[in-house]
Amino acid sequence: MTITAIPPLDRTAPTFRADCDTYFATSIPNFTTEINALATDLSGRQDIASKAAINAATSAETATKKAADAAGSASSADTSAVNAATSAANALASAGTIGQAAAFSDANPVVKGSTDPTKQLKIECDMLIPAGSTVTLTAPAVSGTIATLSDLQELMRSMVFYDNGASTAVNYANGGTQRVAPASGAKTLSFTNWPAAGKQAVQFLELVNIGLGGTPAWPAGARFIRNDGVLQPTAGAANINWQGSGTDYVMVSTRDGGTTLIISVQRG
Repeated sequence: MTITAIPPLDRTAPTFRADCDTYFATSIPNFTTEINALATDLSGRQDIASKAAINAATSAETATKKAADAAGSASSADTSAVNAATSAANALASAGTIGQAAAFSDANPVVKGSTDPTKQLKIECDMLIPAGSTVTLTAPAVSGTIATLSDLQELMRSMVFYDNGASTAVNYANGGTQRVAPASGAKTLSFTNWPAAGKQAVQFLELVNIGLGGTPAWPAGARFIRNDGVLQPTAGAANINWQGSGTDYVMVSTRDGGTTLIISVQRG
């Protein structure tokens, strides 16, 4: 903005009077107006400059924060790169343990427990699978307890009938129902291969003419169920009279590995 200069007054000039009128009536008011306009312009520019300074400070603060974030991102990227490298190394090491000769060990499980990593599931593929064969195991969309081969063996055993002939040695593994037809005279019943203590085991017997020529002797742990449900240490105390001609159907059960035998009898 341009300020109009006020010329000086010359007292000796013949136009001094008129110059004074112009000086006070025109020049000074114009000067005042221009000064006020200049002041307003300066105030506006000062406000703009102040806001620009504030914006500059805010921008500087934002830039500083972005720089810090960028530094943090760079650090995270470095960490991710290190983790990726570690994972790649672990994957390579794991790949090295997988193959035809992979050994089963704590370091090479198929599955670990999520809450207890000491619990592991391993599958042995060397047994029963022909060389060069691929076996696919499909898990059904159900939950439950997986039956083992021993469970199936017990189920199959309970369905098997075995004829011991004249032998009174009962092998639990031979079948769930066994026929015993000894010769006349004294005889002793014995039992082998009961499941370990803690497992309930039941053996059904068909004793043919077991009382012919003498009553059978039972293991020391035998207990006989009387008709009122009370256990007795001998068959006689339980009012059981073995048939010399006919079949006695007997159920023998134990849950302590054969130490105690609970025996009930039905007449055929």
